Amino acid sequence: VMLENYFKNGAIQTDEKTQRLLAVQAALEIAKASASSGGGVMHSDLDQAAERIGKLADAIQAAIKK
Repeated sequence: VMLENYFKNGAIQTDEKTQRLLAVQAALEIAKASASSGGGVMHSDLDQAAERIGKLADAIQAAIKK
């Protein structure tokens, strides 16, 4: 649902900045869910998530474009 507007239908297409924003938002939601599944958000969880958000967003975008 979060990425449903990654490619808009019709004459107006989603620009690259908006596509990246959607991918980063999805990556943040994944990181948030992962961190909270351990019983509480710890500082190390946030540090690890911060280091991986870009890579996860890249992977999401690559998967969508296939």
